[in-house]
Amino acid sequence: MPGTTPKNFSGKWKQYKTENLEVLLKKMGVGLLHRGVVAKVTPSLEITQNGDRFTIRTITTFRTVELKFTVGEEFEDTVMNGDTRMAVAYWDGDKLIVKAVADDADQSQITERELVGADEFVVILIYQGVVAKRYFTRET
Repeated sequence: MPGTTPKNFSGKWKQYKTENLEVLLKKMGVGLLHRGVVAKVTPSLEITQNGDRFTIRTITTFRTVELKFTVGEEFEDTVMNGDTRMAVAYWDGDKLIVKAVADDADQSQITERELVGADEFVVILIYQGVVAKRYFTRET
C-alpha cells in the first residue's frame, strides 16, 4: 500500500501448530514419506527485515533454507514441493504476499505472511484452492 510503513517481521519465530499442511503437500504432489517428515518437523524462522528487504531463514533439524528478496522485485523462490519458480512480493495492507508463478498458472503458489499482535506470526499457503496455515510464536 503506497505511503504506509510496513510492519516489522524481524525476529525469531517457532512454529507451534499447522492446519491442513499435509493436504496442501499432497495436492502439490509431494510423496507420502516427505509429507510425513514435513508435517512432523517444527521449524523455526529467523526473519531480518530492513524496510522492504527481507532475509527469511527456515531452520529444521534436517536443513536450513534461506530466502532473500526485496518487495516489488522479482526473485527465485523454492515452493513447498521443492520446485523453483520466479516470484514477486508485495504488501496488501499489513500482509506480505509472495506469489510464485509457474509456467502453468494452475501451479502457482501464494504465501501470505502476517503478524497477529506482537507475538504471533501466521504463514498462509494457497495452492489450487487448498489453504494451509502455519502458526509461529515469537522466541524470547
